[in-house]
Amino acid sequence: MIRSVLPLQAAAGLGGELEAFYADQRILERARAFPGCRAAELLRSVDDSPATHLVIADWDSAADYRNWVDDPWRASLSEGLFALLDKNDDEPLVGGVFELVELPSQN
Repeated sequence: MIRSVLPLQAAAGLGGELEAFYADQRILERARAFPGCRAAELLRSVDDSPATHLVIADWDSAADYRNWVDDPWRASLSEGLFALLDKNDDEPLVGGVFELVELPSQN
């Protein structure tokens, strides 16, 4: 299993609109139904983090996440999403992909 972490910085005053966009477009529901996705969540920052929101999802593999990133439906949302973000370029939004580190127990 791997986890994708996508930091988002809502434009000033648009955090609620960003959350509404995710709800209205049913982005997390669609991700959860996508092959290889185990879970997906949208988190809101409660401190002065550089990101106002994080999208965190668990995937069977990095290839499954890549397929989600490359999905034409996801790409079709870019313009609407970018309008809500403090983002200066047109680069696609792609999260970092991480795997769990199993640390030895120290009994």
